[in-house]
This record gives sequence, structure tokens and C-alpha cells, in this order.
Amino acid sequence: MAKIAGEWLFVASNCCSLFATNSRIMTYKIPLTNCVFPGNSGVERLFVYESIQSKFLSSIVPKVQALRQGVPNAVCGNDGNVDCGAMIMPAQLDIIEGLVKDAVEKGAKLHCGGKKNSSLQGQFFEPTVLSDITPGMRISKEEVFGPIMCVVTVPNDSDDDCIHLVNDCDFGLGASVYSASQKRAQKLGNAIRSGMVTINDFGVNYLIQSLPFGGVKESGFGRFAGPEGLRACCLERSVVIDRIPGVRTSIPPPINYPIEAKQGLNFGMSLMKLMYSESIFSKLAGIIGLIKSS
Repeated sequence: MAKIAGEWLFVASNCCSLFATNSRIMTYKIPLTNCVFPGNSGVERLFVYESIQSKFLSSIVPKVQALRQGVPNAVCGNDGNVDCGAMIMPAQLDIIEGLVKDAVEKGAKLHCGGKKNSSLQGQFFEPTVLSDITPGMRISKEEVFGPIMCVVTVPNDSDDDCIHLVNDCDFGLGASVYSASQKRAQKLGNAIRSGMVTINDFGVNYLIQSLPFGGVKESGFGRFAGPEGLRACCLERSVVIDRIPGVRTSIPPPINYPIEAKQGLNFGMSLMKLMYSESIFSKLAGIIGLIKSS
């Protein structure tokens, strides 16, 4: 399996429980920013239906603002009592800052964060919430790998528009769909182009080791876990053996060298009709052609 990139997306329909969805978003988005949970990079994009977006943001933004950021270990005067740590690579700070700046310049609304945390020593980027994300922004097309919550509005609470927005991306690791109607959530999930989908939950695919884990598009290829993952560790090859003793494949004279062009072409076309035509009449025509060309 090659996991080129992650990109787990989160859909909150207009009939979902905001209490349940918000608690999972806070657990699986901001703290999990560097591929530390089930082989993925946490939730990258949140698709929130228009009628509940205002309520969603008024609930989630204070939670993000209240996150404690710092060194997670009780060393060098730190108590380790934090919710969100630092970035691994120094260059990632500049990448994230550039993505946020591009989004804001193109119309995204910055609710909190959006910059390096100057009050801490180290590679810390403030937990950030952005809304009104549109497809024309880099942050909607590129992986962030940082504590950035990107909220995309689903206009008119339209399931069709939601699917279009979700699939308008080069990545497709996994998806979580939340809805009070399981039937509706499954219908949405079936239309999402991703390697995995979870209904009213997040990341449990990884905990079920009988299921294959992996993505589609630029989120990688191949699978681990499940029968598919085991087969990836095997050398697959094709072996053909004559089933009937004494029967051997021979080359028909019309297509054996030296070939007479017209006769060989008619024989070949008739053979294709016999082998691959779905119509019984075409197969009969193929048989007649083979007899005439022989």
C-alpha cells in the first residue's frame, strides 16, 4: 500500500445532532493534525449544511479558542496539560500560513487563529477555524497537515450540491457522514468517492481489521488489513494448464505464417464474432465465416 496523502472529510447534514458531531470534530480534527490517528491526517474538510452552519460555528469556535496549546510532555517547566501540540517540520508553518492567507484573500472568514503562536517557543500554529471555503481556494485542494478547521457551506441544504462539493477534490481517503436518517447518510456515503466511509462515526474502519484500509485518487493506492491487505503481501501470477490430456493448442492454417492477407483477416474477424459477440446470430455468422475462410 502507498498512502500518498490523506484527506478525511466530514459531512454534517441539516438533520444531524450538532452535539454528537461537534464532540467528534473536536476530537478528530484540531488535535490530530499530523497523520497520528488511524493512518490519516484527521478531518481535513467539513461540509456543513447551510441551515445549521451559523449554529454550528457559534458552538464550535469557542471550543477551538479554548484549546490549550503547548508542549505535551511535563519537561522544561511544562506541565504537559495541553490539547494541541506543535508542528513536526518548521517549513510546514509557512505552508499553513500561506494556505490560510490565500483563503482569506479569496473570501474565507477567519474566526480564530490563522497565525503562528508567538507566545510559545517552537513550531506552534494557533488552532484555526475558517468558514466560507470555496473550490477556488488552495486550502480546498491541498492537504493542510495542521490545526485548521475548514468549513464548507452546503447551499440550500442540497444533498446533490454536497456530493458535488465533496467529490471536487483530488484526494479521497475516507469520509464520515452524519445524519439523523441513516438511509439518507448511506445514500450520501455511497455517492462519495473515497476509499472508506463511516456513517455517524469516525475512523472506526481502522479498528475493524477485517476491513481493507486505503484511499482513492491521490490519497494512495493499495490496501492494508482485510483479505486485500494480505493479498498485497503475495506474489500473484497466472498459470494456465491444459485441462484435457492430449489436447494442445494449434495455430489454424489461415493465420499461420506465411499468411494470405484476405483469408487471414476474414478468419480473424470471424473468430472474434464467435468468441465475443453477444448475439447468437453474430456467433452463427462467425462460424460460417470460419468455415469459408478455412
